[in-house]
Amino acid sequence: MNPQQLHDAALAELQRQLGPRAPHRLTPVGIFDEAPLEGEGRTALFSFELPPANDPCSGDGRHYVAVGLTTPTYFPSYDFDADDAYSFHIGTRFMVEMRIARIDADQEPPAARDEMRKFVIGCNPAARIERDELAALFTCDGQKLAVYRVVISGRPLYVLGGDCPPGFYELVQHPPQVALRLHLGKLIRAEAESERRRPQRHRL
Repeated sequence: MNPQQLHDAALAELQRQLGPRAPHRLTPVGIFDEAPLEGEGRTALFSFELPPANDPCSGDGRHYVAVGLTTPTYFPSYDFDADDAYSFHIGTRFMVEMRIARIDADQEPPAARDEMRKFVIGCNPAARIERDELAALFTCDGQKLAVYRVVISGRPLYVLGGDCPPGFYELVQHPPQVALRLHLGKLIRAEAESERRRPQRHRL
């Protein structure tokens, strides 16, 4: 698709999803020629505005829509730049495809919280963990993905743990699944890029 076709596809998707609420103007923010997931390809991101009253999850009403060689999605901006927005889109696609679901907190792996604390201290030995709680727990193919809400030296953060590779995000004003989707998308893209750069063996 050329840029105009991508723009038209984005408008059509939003009209299908939002009906009369659909915007009439889109702003192009980036095109990503990546294939981090099977079936993914050249994807365009556009931003648009929705009145905050129609979607209380988005503070400023700004949203993104992703279209192209992908399953289209639209979502609040969460103050993401274009690169993080694309990672969030990929993380969302992955969670849907893998049927990642939220589960009860009482299924938290016994050692997960201690491992999370060790990760935090390992990153910054001077860090002072003032409070931590399990914000949400998800399951993926038998693995437990934990999102902790942690206050570190007065700074509230989400920390990913459990069977999920660890990471930090300053997104505590949003639901915990926002941090998980962004984190998974970043991991998937990084792994795909590493695989792309890996020298290929040639058969004799």
